[in-house]
Amino acid sequence: MANTSFTGPVRSQNGFAGYSPTDANNASLTLSAQGTGVVLNTYSVDFFQAIPTAVTTAAAVTYTPAQLKLGFILRDPNGAARADLFPTAADLLTAVPSAIIGTSFIVTIRNTADAAETITMTTNTGLTLSGTMTIAQNAQKDFFVNFTNVTTAAVVIYSMGSTTF
Repeated sequence: MANTSFTGPVRSQNGFAGYSPTDANNASLTLSAQGTGVVLNTYSVDFFQAIPTAVTTAAAVTYTPAQLKLGFILRDPNGAARADLFPTAADLLTAVPSAIIGTSFIVTIRNTADAAETITMTTNTGLTLSGTMTIAQNAQKDFFVNFTNVTTAAVVIYSMGSTTF
């Protein structure tokens, strides 16, 4: 029999086990072998309520970490092509205080322009951009945001391709 320590509540098939309201930061769970089974991924789909961020500024914009974390930005360049910026790696790290190397999330930016106005995503301090960073009118692009250093904030943002809508 093995004893393993976990931090915070431990989710099991029947709910939460090992959670103490008086000591929510420390919980113990004893694991023991039962038969020849294998523990499989038991994650469930999380649902959330959010309103996409709409940005219509007639100038270049530096997005906030909160906008990126929401996961979906509606951007109207409002009259001309724009060179928008991602937030700095330090700002992203501050917004995700529990980040470890490899912590990642995906954000989609949709170009809602009413004319041929392209958005080009540009870098900021502590970032490395990988792939094509342009988003054409009536297109959206997914970006994979990956923390690569949490001591000296460093983030790689990968372009994951475009979709026309």
